[in-house]
Amino acid sequence: MIKSILLPVDLNHDSSWEISLPHALEMAEKHGAKIHVLTVIPDYGSAMVGSFFPKDFSENAKTESEKSLKEFLAKNIPDGVSADAHVLHGTIYKEIIGAANKVKADMIIMAAQRPEMKDYFLGPNAARVVRHAKQSVMVVR
Repeated sequence: MIKSILLPVDLNHDSSWEISLPHALEMAEKHGAKIHVLTVIPDYGSAMVGSFFPKDFSENAKTESEKSLKEFLAKNIPDGVSADAHVLHGTIYKEIIGAANKVKADMIIMAAQRPEMKDYFLGPNAARVVRHAKQSVMVVR
């Protein structure tokens, strides 16, 4: 039985949730599961790149992301569905897997970005989550 669902979203790209959210809602309603909606603020990529950002950039980005994610939940999650918002910072696929373990998710439901030829079938983050997660992963196209 599914009691906990992790739904990763990118608030800047509707395609990251438009097709996966209905599946998560359906599963949550069917099983009485809680949805954990996660957004990840990506790493800078290197310390050198990070040095060009203001010192409080990361903290401000997290505060704004938390506000945006709460607005997303209020707008898109029906009253009868239990949902929590989570904002993390780091490598996207690692944070998704870590969050799934932390919230004891039974399933991860995520959209796959349209792949480039080198990432054929799945986007790079979805592919890594599928390969490394302990949970069942539903990748929605």
